[in-house]
Amino acid sequence: MKILEEDPPLERKSKLPWFIDALFYPLSISGGIHLAVFLFTPFVVGLVSRYVLSGFFILGGILSLLLYLLYVGYVLYYLACCVFDSSKGGWRAPDISLQPVPDKGDLFSQLLRVCGCFAVCFWPLAVYYILTERADLVFWLLFVLGSFFLPMALLAGVLFDSFDALNPILIIRSIYKTFLPYCSLVPLFCILDILVIKVISNLPQPGNYLQALGYGFLTVDYLCSKSFVYHTIPLFYLAMVAAHILGRFYWWNKDKLNWGL
Repeated sequence: MKILEEDPPLERKSKLPWFIDALFYPLSISGGIHLAVFLFTPFVVGLVSRYVLSGFFILGGILSLLLYLLYVGYVLYYLACCVFDSSKGGWRAPDISLQPVPDKGDLFSQLLRVCGCFAVCFWPLAVYYILTERADLVFWLLFVLGSFFLPMALLAGVLFDSFDALNPILIIRSIYKTFLPYCSLVPLFCILDILVIKVISNLPQPGNYLQALGYGFLTVDYLCSKSFVYHTIPLFYLAMVAAHILGRFYWWNKDKLNWGL
């Protein structure tokens, strides 16, 4: 569990409305560096995969996927830092260079925690699509329902830093206490979820057993493509903005939530 002991003074008073100022959140030095890292790391992974790991055949594909999972874990780790920093009053993407460097366990733990948040919110959607393979009205209703619960699940998962926070009772009760301001978060996260689905839907689909064995290389090839960059530039930027707004939501409503952090 993360402890928010004291409320530090806000960094500054903005002359812009908060929802406009939030769009500039990633534009700190650290935020710009991380956006560049998020965009160009897949190309580095691709080079390592093609010219170093490709000689190891199936093992190389597995190692390529592990490298990419570490990359995704770091992206989620930094976004969690953005939520945490904003929950204490931060206005711009934080500099985490003075913090302990996260190890592989930290990155995989963060990845699993965020996957758990999505699983809690979207398992009905996943089951429906697996059974019907249709993106019809019911599909989109389940999508909106999952997107409605996702912000609070992510906020609880990040600030409590625990899988125990993904308790449906805690999530529903917290939404009830902050219902009207919470509803303003939902459209932003619906857009973010659509961008995530767009990126996932463009991942290569192995057509046979042999392609499945080399799926790591197929995936890395996609991650090094222009298509990946075009889809992830708005995704990463909006994800940082959404992380900031989610943290500020806690800052504004911490007394109502009364999480004891």
